[in-house]
Amino acid sequence: MDVAAALDLSFATVAHPRTGVRLGWVGNPCEAATFAAPGSAIFHGNQLDARLVPFRTEDALIAALDSGTVDAASMNLPALLKALERGSNVRVVAGLHAGCLRLLARDTLVLNTFGDFRGKIIATDRLHGPSMSLLAAILRRQGVDPQRDVAWKVYSAPALESALDAKLVACVATSDPLGYVLLTDHKVEPYLDSAEGGFSCGADVAPGHHCFLVLHGGVVDTRHSIAASLTRAYLGATASIGRNVRPAALAEARGPFAADLSETLGMLSSYDWNASTDLVVEELEITARDFRRAGLLQRTTDPEELAERAFADVLHA
Repeated sequence: MDVAAALDLSFATVAHPRTGVRLGWVGNPCEAATFAAPGSAIFHGNQLDARLVPFRTEDALIAALDSGTVDAASMNLPALLKALERGSNVRVVAGLHAGCLRLLARDTLVLNTFGDFRGKIIATDRLHGPSMSLLAAILRRQGVDPQRDVAWKVYSAPALESALDAKLVACVATSDPLGYVLLTDHKVEPYLDSAEGGFSCGADVAPGHHCFLVLHGGVVDTRHSIAASLTRAYLGATASIGRNVRPAALAEARGPFAADLSETLGMLSSYDWNASTDLVVEELEITARDFRRAGLLQRTTDPEELAERAFADVLHA
């Protein structure tokens, strides 16, 4: 059984000719809609013939979207914001889900407020990675200086578990699969629930997202019907995943996941699959404002202008 079947995104034969589209991916479990696309009845029903193009890093994927080497990808917003600030030829068209970036604590009672983060060591999976950047922006909004008031330390998975056991770190800002593994091993508990709009982009806009559907600007500008079809396909596939993720179906599944597959669907079932084109421009503006305040974007960047330029409402244009 392949990934599409495991997620109930079944195969189908469509009589109408389908348009070839290139979907980029880097191997995050939350890219499930992309992985399933080549055999998905939802993509086929939108007359799309998807081909997957792998990339080793998010930066390489963003560059490919900018150049038009690929047409679309699911991307987390913290990784994308600097490229949007530079004016990359990419457009954000829909929010897909939250939950793949996590803020976790060894003991939530020790951190009653964000002020309690002062003087603490925060573990992270990648220096200046998406989770670290998102937490830094939230801390700054709450009056905590992410450069002076806290210390950041990068840990590998085994070393981080040991550091948590030894109480060397108070909390963890990380992406999956590491965050999910720590939770299932009962090393930590959620400090903010992304599904409730806490640790998510545009945290003041419910329900908030981490990952968004991003298209090459040329697709939006010159192939509008394809842009709309891609958006409808991702919205439908994401909704289907949210309804039909079944961890018990993992035993025979196969796909380009870095993590164990039973673990992967466990992760997917923990996410908030609230795909929507609504409020995306507001999420972009709020997150850009937070990142600028934290020094992660230039002071001269106008968050409202960035959001208006980056967003494309391809379903209602």
